[in-house]
Amino acid sequence: MPDFALLISPAAGAAYFADVREVALAEIAGLAGVEVGDIETRGGMEFLRLTCAETRITDLLRLSFAQGVFQIEEGKWAPVEGGAGFLLHEDFVSGEKYRGKTNEMLTRMLINLALQEADTGAAKPRLLDPMCGRGTSLFWAMRFGLSATGIEQDGAALNEIRRGLKKWTKLHRQKHKLVEGWVQKSNKKGVGKYLDFMAEGQVARVITGDTVNARDLVGRRPFDLLVTDIPYGVQHMGGADGARSPLATIEAAAPGWAACLAPGGVMAIAFNSYIPKRARMEAAFEGLDLQVLKRNVAHRMSESILRDVLLLRKNR
Repeated sequence: MPDFALLISPAAGAAYFADVREVALAEIAGLAGVEVGDIETRGGMEFLRLTCAETRITDLLRLSFAQGVFQIEEGKWAPVEGGAGFLLHEDFVSGEKYRGKTNEMLTRMLINLALQEADTGAAKPRLLDPMCGRGTSLFWAMRFGLSATGIEQDGAALNEIRRGLKKWTKLHRQKHKLVEGWVQKSNKKGVGKYLDFMAEGQVARVITGDTVNARDLVGRRPFDLLVTDIPYGVQHMGGADGARSPLATIEAAAPGWAACLAPGGVMAIAFNSYIPKRARMEAAFEGLDLQVLKRNVAHRMSESILRDVLLLRKNR
């Protein structure tokens, strides 16, 4: 098999900080048929040496940290033409900037991990983000060619997402369709209201509601992937002591999340492993017919945040 060098994006430092190398190696480890070598530095840039079939190039370029690929022959490096095959414009995900937005590289990594570990046999996997915020994961899913649904408790989210999409589609003259409606009987709180965005054969739906009621909000058709970046102790106050932890919400939501997942489907949940501890996160999903998958992509964001990812696969 030919030898390649995968250029690690300098921007990956903004997502993974000092642990870029460790995260990169952990993410690529899930790609079958790829023999990973050393990381080397050339001209101030870092490259991951590897061997694989040329048919895996697209998969390599879909990795969150990938900037480009060079083929190595007789000591000469030549850039490989082609791309990751993503749909929609490249700034579809990164164009909107707002406080609290999930890092786009992190979301891309979560989707890659879930796709690598999923075993549902679906030709076009369906993704659910039960805490979708302003839709970063849903829009990345569309770029991957996945059908996506998100749940967000903030009633203002739909208006903000609609405004951002209208701005983006006008800027890029993107053909699209926006549809609004209710997934259940309307009420004063607006629970069950949805917004569908359709473009290039892909659909993303955002539903207003409580993630604890995920099963009722999204219907009975199961999802292949559940990907989410839970709040780092700011929005959810859990426990009688008022500690800033989303654990109480996760414990209440876990049965519904598991019920939404197809056999062989995978959850990829990013969280601050200081609050809650990883053992407490794993315990929240015990007894739900889920298997913990061991992939270490933990990376320190600050003194108070050590971001980790919990991977769970539903038994077949």
